[in-house]
Amino acid sequence: MQISAKADYAVRALAELAADAARPLTCEAIATSQDIPFRFLKSVFRDLRAAGLVRSQRGC
Repeated sequence: MQISAKADYAVRALAELAADAARPLTCEAIATSQDIPFRFLKSVFRDLRAAGLVRSQRGC
């Protein structure tokens, strides 16, 4: 079975968020720790937000 890069990155990002749910994480931190291209991860998170799987907030 083939899994797309977008699906792979989404699962890895969600696992990173679930591992430390006590504090908010930035896209930059997740991209760095999971070795995912930042610009691509931003588009993945846009889809995850639209699906209601993650919440986001601007700023600190």
